[in-house]
Amino acid sequence: GCGNSALSHDLHELGYTDITSIDFSPVCIEAMRARYAHCAGLRWAVMDMRALRFPDASFDVVLEKGALDVLLVEERDPWRVSAQATAALHQVLAEVSRVLRPGGRFVSISFAQPHFRKPHYAQEAFGWSLRHVAYGDTFHYFLYVMRKGERLASPDVALGRKLHQPPPASAPAPPSLPPEPEDEDFLRAMEL
Repeated sequence: GCGNSALSHDLHELGYTDITSIDFSPVCIEAMRARYAHCAGLRWAVMDMRALRFPDASFDVVLEKGALDVLLVEERDPWRVSAQATAALHQVLAEVSRVLRPGGRFVSISFAQPHFRKPHYAQEAFGWSLRHVAYGDTFHYFLYVMRKGERLASPDVALGRKLHQPPPASAPAPPSLPPEPEDEDFLRAMEL
């Protein structure tokens, strides 16, 4: 959801005057509604991104900044996303695809690198193309842009299909670290 980010207001100040922001938290939405009451073009709604209460094809652009990342915070291995997290991502992305108009764009901003995120976006069922750009010098974030009604490139189709295949039986288990002693004092052990 939008959280308490000023992004909606910043976009409004840039001239985008028809903006709907959602969040799962009623407290957050009430605070944002009060903070930006002076901006007539901003609308706020309490909503779950997994079940959007908007008609089909009702938006030209859907923008998310870190909201999808929340669905993955409990994942232990980004290379092996659980079936539950994959299903939750798919549910949200299917909803986004549903509410986009033909030619509309879904813009996703994340720290998730393309080799982790693209397989989830590259699903033919969503009916969109996919491209991404990296930003930042040493610490990167990624801008993913999907356009409704355009076809995925062949490499992206193949990448998306791999998401639903079980890992090879010979795949090595992720390395495990030895348990750390509970009485070790890391601060005193550091030499500065």
